[in-house]
Amino acid sequence: MKNQNLFNQNKLKNKLKQSLLQNISLKLFKSIDSTNNQAKEFVQKSRLQKNEGKDLIIFAADSQLAGRGRSGHSWFSSDPASIAVSFLFQAKNNIDQIPQITAAAALAVKKTFDFFDLKTDLKWPNDILVKNKKICGILSELVFDAQKDTFVIIGCGINLNNTTFSSGIEKIATSYYLEKEKMIDKNIFLAKLIEKMNFYIKKYLSGSRDKILTSWKKELNLVGKKIDFDFKNDSYTGVIKEVLDSGELLVVSENGHNKKLQSVNTSIDYQSLAKYNNG
Repeated sequence: MKNQNLFNQNKLKNKLKQSLLQNISLKLFKSIDSTNNQAKEFVQKSRLQKNEGKDLIIFAADSQLAGRGRSGHSWFSSDPASIAVSFLFQAKNNIDQIPQITAAAALAVKKTFDFFDLKTDLKWPNDILVKNKKICGILSELVFDAQKDTFVIIGCGINLNNTTFSSGIEKIATSYYLEKEKMIDKNIFLAKLIEKMNFYIKKYLSGSRDKILTSWKKELNLVGKKIDFDFKNDSYTGVIKEVLDSGELLVVSENGHNKKLQSVNTSIDYQSLAKYNNG
């Protein structure tokens, strides 16, 4: 069982198509602070050929000691049973559209779980849920090098073979193992995730952004739903009219006022979806 929770360069490469291997670079670690930090340092320290001539560079660690989530929250992934991975790619065009790249990443994660027969739901703005419990968090970051070239880092923390969680999160977190009652080799899972991430990132950057966002909105399944939400430290109830291409939510509150909600200052109570909308 232990070997299923450890990355192995040869095993991972054997699960990837040769055509894909030629365009990616794999950097595996036993224990690091954060895969996103490693990707960021790579960009800042490199001079020429920052992407090593590859379309995508992957940083993955058996144990991540200082993982971060949205709004500065911690993502606990020191247990090798989980996956800590970051995808680094250079953004050469349409920089203004990059912030919504998380939608492509979320679809890639969901499709990976689909492949391994686990149904998941997308939670606005950047989490993956199973039965309203978190199984994956995504953090995208835009970084610049000394020459002002633009790079994007997509970090994923995935609960894979975790059998237990700390008392602070055990009621809101789940894992592939807890849902399927079986282990999965993290090399096999990551290989499929790399394939899906590469596919969706390339689609997003090569003219299919609108299609990606349409699919993402459909998977969110929020339009027309009544919700409770916190906005700028105040609590409200309203109905979601639209998910905008910017990722913002257009909501009509109970007093009839329209509100445009951004993820930086809004938190949705997902329990209220079931309460108001019959699940």
